[in-house]
Amino acid sequence: MVMRSIEKPPILLTDEQIREFIVDGYVVFKPDLPDSVHERIRQKLHDVFANEVNPGNNILPRVPEMDAVLNSPEVRGALISVLGEGYFEHPHRFCHYTGPLAEGSKRKRTLAENCHQDSYTPLGRPRKHYPRYARIMYYPQDTPVKMGPTYVIPGTQYHKVLSDADRSRTIPIAGLAGTVSITHFDVAHAAGINEANRHRHMIKFIYVRDKAPEKPSWDCRSTNWQKPAEVKTCYDLQLLWSHIWDWMCGKSDRYESADDNLPGNEALPALVACLNSDCPETRLNAIYALGSIGSPAVAPLADALRTSGNQEDATSKGWNEGAVAMDDAAFAPTAAGVHAVPALLALLQDSSEWVRINAAFALGELNSAAADAVPALLRCLNDRSHQVVRTATDALGSIRERGAMFIPELGRLLSVERPDWSEELRRGWTAKDQVRTNSAMAFCRLGTAAATYEDVLIEALDDPCGHVAAFALLALERIGSPEAMAAVLSYLKSRRWDESITQARLF
Repeated sequence: MVMRSIEKPPILLTDEQIREFIVDGYVVFKPDLPDSVHERIRQKLHDVFANEVNPGNNILPRVPEMDAVLNSPEVRGALISVLGEGYFEHPHRFCHYTGPLAEGSKRKRTLAENCHQDSYTPLGRPRKHYPRYARIMYYPQDTPVKMGPTYVIPGTQYHKVLSDADRSRTIPIAGLAGTVSITHFDVAHAAGINEANRHRHMIKFIYVRDKAPEKPSWDCRSTNWQKPAEVKTCYDLQLLWSHIWDWMCGKSDRYESADDNLPGNEALPALVACLNSDCPETRLNAIYALGSIGSPAVAPLADALRTSGNQEDATSKGWNEGAVAMDDAAFAPTAAGVHAVPALLALLQDSSEWVRINAAFALGELNSAAADAVPALLRCLNDRSHQVVRTATDALGSIRERGAMFIPELGRLLSVERPDWSEELRRGWTAKDQVRTNSAMAFCRLGTAAATYEDVLIEALDDPCGHVAAFALLALERIGSPEAMAAVLSYLKSRRWDESITQARLF
């Protein structure tokens, strides 16, 4: 976590709040801050949007008063509770602004049309069931329903796509100035229609889990799973929910909290047939039922993944540079645990690009349980496909074990140059940008183990891609040597932002 002046201890979420987060995908709360803080932020944002362009990722240095919100005991506690002590900030931030709907004007889009799952930034990453990313959303002004607050669709953090039925189940997150919500990154949401005569701002910040949980990181009073008192999603996914709970508790058995009505081997063909169903409840229950069967399910799942990968244009159908929806047959082996590693290693050598991508993803989701896969994933970093390289890089960062084997390759990727990776893929970003970003992000997770490559990380501070530099900066901070910290300070001094500069006051 980026260190700032912190005086009060974090206020952690409760068991009930974590259960709500797992089931519905979000928790709403309000930091204990004076109203004057939010009014100052609101007024400054109003001035920015009246006289400047949207600052985008620079919104925090442009309005640094928001540090008081992000550094509050409640926000820090929520982030620790969901992502663990070592969470870190992602460089992507954004202020979503909606002005009043002018009298007589027509709405351009309906609320249902606005509903979406966020894209990953800058380019696509696999959507995940385990909470490895979280989003903080903050209102600096009172935001009643009439002002068009952010709406969420509970439970959709586990969905591949949104159906019309999903879009009809939106719930507004209305609240007073200072209201904050922490959400699973993949939960669907939308900006409402502002019918009030006031400007509405919602600022989002993204945070990333550092490592797999070893124990509960919230105010845990019991590690026994139970449904929250209020369930907002319409689906019954007890096996999935209890599995995520056990993972967040750091249990070695991710089915410890499952009930006794688990399927037997005879259910395998029917469950495999349910994968990738259009019905979220069907596919999600099938994934985690297959995972509960364990070792006997691995071979049928590997066959299903090969079949999926051998379909025509499998990668182009499954890979989207906004966010990547993995095949269901990649989630189920992860749920099965270490039994799946040998089969996934074999799939890493498959001729299908889509199969290799899914296998690398599944191994990464196993964290240290997939340590034996490090040599094979290391070979994937030379794959002809940048999608495979990106996924394998993320997997190595999640596994973390045996870093001495792959840190040199991560260092190589920080300066990789391949002509076929220089083509723009989306919003001005290239495959080279994303490969380097993933590598720098993996370095963040390695901490002092990456100390021998601090010179490479210092060079990466000059990368033309801002995300690469941001993660390299954090990786150097985590190394913490005098040389690394001197480079961090030099970088920040030269790029210091003067938030007092405006169109009317340029110096």
